[in-house]
Amino acid sequence: MKLNLFDYSKNRKWYINLIFCLISFIGLLIIPSILFIFLKMFIKDENVSDIIANLLFILLLYLMYYKDLNKEFKTFKDNFKSNVKVAFKYYVLGMMGMVFFNLIIVTLLNDISSNETQVRDMLFNNTIYTLLTIAIIAPLSEEIIFRKSLQPLIKNKWIYALTCGLLFGSAHILTNIINNAFVFSDLLYILPYASLGVSFALMDYDTKSTFTSISIHALHNSFTGILLLITYFGGM
Repeated sequence: MKLNLFDYSKNRKWYINLIFCLISFIGLLIIPSILFIFLKMFIKDENVSDIIANLLFILLLYLMYYKDLNKEFKTFKDNFKSNVKVAFKYYVLGMMGMVFFNLIIVTLLNDISSNETQVRDMLFNNTIYTLLTIAIIAPLSEEIIFRKSLQPLIKNKWIYALTCGLLFGSAHILTNIINNAFVFSDLLYILPYASLGVSFALMDYDTKSTFTSISIHALHNSFTGILLLITYFGGM
């Protein structure tokens, strides 16, 4: 039997899906950075170089899963109304969990996560680039990596959702742990991010389309970014 590396995930050998998953996760850490260094030799604007580097990485992710993603886009489009209802239900639950854990952490530590602080600083000082990053780059790359690449490997709905959530939450504090001295309390911030990650995974599982969470993730980040800009420039 001929082995087609780029066939539907369900038709590939499990170890091929595992390799693609590892490429996705490891690639997130190194591929955009390598492309960025290369592009800087030709493009003076670092923001432009970074966006192009990330878009090229997303293209690589798409090529690995293009059959699945093309089918899932059609599924999302054909069942749009029902998918929105499912997405809204899980998003509300995810937000409730995120708010709950954030309130506890802020009460205990009287602070917000370093990742959140970094994003806000970037948003206020480099608005257009940051909006493009959080509204387009992050939803596309993160949903393919943290949801799509794990779907073929974990069949149980709840194990899949919890794994996606914990990895998603961990990734959002990883940069701070790498760049700064490790503080044990930083691990608490996994919980609010994981809540949203679990909700994204569940909506994908039930709608059978990664584009459900891509859309909600993009709307969430866009709305949050615009709201922060309004409050910041409004002097609040």
